[in-house]
Amino acid sequence: MELESAIALVTAAAGSVATEAGRHAWESLMSLTRRITGRADPVVPDDEESVRVLVGEISDRAEADEEFADQLRDWAATHQPALDAQRSTVHNKVGGNAQVSGPVIQAQNITGPITFGS
Repeated sequence: MELESAIALVTAAAGSVATEAGRHAWESLMSLTRRITGRADPVVPDDEESVRVLVGEISDRAEADEEFADQLRDWAATHQPALDAQRSTVHNKVGGNAQVSGPVIQAQNITGPITFGS
């Protein structure tokens, strides 16, 4: 993964903390960045200015420190699928002249069985 893409994912993580996957990605990022920023308190993800400053610090450090850049790429590769899924949209629709005579399921991701009737 390109370094620029990994850095861009930091902002995506900040915007996704309302979900379990987003929260996990953000906490993991805070653990990684705490070592480079020396901050005892994590950045609050809904504080846009703090996130912007953090992105700058991460970018500067990654440019200067290849080991950190590799760790950031690993973080991004781990969390990118979940964060990308959070940003995608699904538009389920039954329209036109559709005549539905039974159950309809509309979803983006389904995990587990679906059962109709008894």
